[in-house]
Amino acid sequence: MAFVALFGIGSTNFHSTIGTPNGDFITDVSTEPTQAHRLETQLLERLEELQSIRPLDAVAISAPGLVDAKAGHIQKFDTPAGDLIEQIDLRTPIEDTFDLSVYLENDCTASALGEWYFGRREDHDCLLHLTFGTGIGGGVVDRGHPLRGESAQAGEFGLLSVAPESDLSSTGVTGAWEAFCSGRGIPQYVTHRLETDDEWSSDESAFTRTVAEDDELSAPAVFEAVHAGDQFAQSCLEQISRYNAAGIGTLCNAFNPGLVTLGGGVALNNEEWILEGIECHLAEFCFVDRPTLAFSPLGEEIGLYGALGTYRDRSGSQSAVEVPNPATSTSD
Repeated sequence: MAFVALFGIGSTNFHSTIGTPNGDFITDVSTEPTQAHRLETQLLERLEELQSIRPLDAVAISAPGLVDAKAGHIQKFDTPAGDLIEQIDLRTPIEDTFDLSVYLENDCTASALGEWYFGRREDHDCLLHLTFGTGIGGGVVDRGHPLRGESAQAGEFGLLSVAPESDLSSTGVTGAWEAFCSGRGIPQYVTHRLETDDEWSSDESAFTRTVAEDDELSAPAVFEAVHAGDQFAQSCLEQISRYNAAGIGTLCNAFNPGLVTLGGGVALNNEEWILEGIECHLAEFCFVDRPTLAFSPLGEEIGLYGALGTYRDRSGSQSAVEVPNPATSTSD
């Protein structure tokens, strides 16, 4: 039985544990803020702690941004503030310090592998996973094969342009989906719309005053305003729902998945809203057979399952796997 140090690195949070190829976590899941500007050191410090618990056979890492899996580098790491950190070498310091094999994968592709091995795949041959978090990302696994692309940079689904006429953008892509519908994008879109939409610019509701005055508007605040009955916030979320359906419909037409799973904080904290919105508008944008839509059972630990799925995919490990019950997974 192999014991693998697992790291699910996000722009905001850094998760770690030790896992086995059959999907078991044998230590509590540790969660701490991601230290983007000292990521190599943060990873080595935590790896030393895990190595002290038991001898390890490998290290598997799920990380955001553009990843060079072969070299073991994160080429571009997107921080919550929208900054890009370039060329973070994770493989060399791990191999030099611990002499362990390193399996690195983009978190989008890794999450799809996590779903394939440990999630809701059942009898589907092609699945697509989408994460709505700080940004939007995802991955496709078709008949066991992750679609990585020419440079292994596939899965930047949040950069699909759903509104090319807009002034909003993300990482230089005009009208990018995540500029409207991600945790970072929702408040950006709401603020922009208040500034540019004459219908609402003179509105005097408490929420529009908050938007106009608050530089720290958050996505949860927008959802809270909707629950309080604010019409401007409701109008914004209705349009965001349509953008979500346009993005998912485009992906369905491109990849024809049988199953689309949804994860990430924006989706998991607002399940009814996101699913109803997509279901309401999807027919406008989806030509191929409509897939099954479901929320991932892997929750916030999908990055760790993704890292483990990456290890299984690339190490040749073929251990039998049962779908884990997230309610009984070992975690903090």
